[in-house]
Amino acid sequence: MRLIGIDLGTKTMGIAVTDSLKMLATGLENFTYSQNNLDHCVNKIKKLLDYYHNDVERIVLGYPTNVNGTKNERTFLIEQFHKLLQKNINIPIVLQDERYTTIAATGRLKYQVGLKSSQIKKVKDKISAVIILEEYMSNHH
Repeated sequence: MRLIGIDLGTKTMGIAVTDSLKMLATGLENFTYSQNNLDHCVNKIKKLLDYYHNDVERIVLGYPTNVNGTKNERTFLIEQFHKLLQKNINIPIVLQDERYTTIAATGRLKYQVGLKSSQIKKVKDKISAVIILEEYMSNHH
């Protein structure tokens, strides 16, 4: 069964998915939504679950904290979104530390792929979601 990775920002949600064997994570989409319209994000995830026909084992949600592990404004947004997902989706949702994932995603896109800053901005959230999934898989296999 697959995993879906989510990197939720204030206006975009990066989405990634694994293959059925959980060997490879692939970026799906940078989903843009109206600021604070988390219901729109929940509906997007429901559509993804329908698309994959119940072949999703769990959702891995990026959990941002400060470098020292303390909570920040985005942490509280993710906690709110996590509760909303739990009310609306009937599969496990786990939180995965996402410190440094945006930096890692930007580095991959800039130095390995050679994208310019304007191009990076368009795809970095879905690549962050890939990294969140990769880190989760490496810690749970």
